[in-house]
Amino acid sequence: MDKRVYDTFWGIALKSTTAVHRVVHRVTGGRVWRRWPGGGVIVWITTLGRKSGEWRTNPLVSVRVDGDWIITGSNAGQAKVPGWVYNAREHRDGFVLIDDEAWACQFVEVEGDERDVLYQRLVDVWKSYEMYAENAGRYIPVFRIVLGERIDKAAIPA
Repeated sequence: MDKRVYDTFWGIALKSTTAVHRVVHRVTGGRVWRRWPGGGVIVWITTLGRKSGEWRTNPLVSVRVDGDWIITGSNAGQAKVPGWVYNAREHRDGFVLIDDEAWACQFVEVEGDERDVLYQRLVDVWKSYEMYAENAGRYIPVFRIVLGERIDKAAIPA
């Protein structure tokens, strides 16, 4: 498939899925669609915008490894790196909502062999990550979400 067609198709699919996910999350109080097919857990990360200075929240598929939650900036295999990746690189401190529990956290980018192992763990729960890696035409970053203090979810900036 042509790269522009791929990016357009997956860009629309990802934006649509995310929009629907946000509505379902809001309407059900986060009780529905917490798991992704294949066993991944949906986490809602909140990062501080590096340009806007505004807090941004995104749902992502994750897997738990050694007490941390692992996420990736695959952007469904599109050439464009998702904005949250730049935000997490600029401001490591943020927030995460996991199964209705909120935490202050740090986003720690991993590289090298550790990155490859953790990306494979994500592939194990969502096979499409293999396709994303093949189609992205770029390095796909992987982050550990290192949990800090548990907080009231109302304390997460909107």
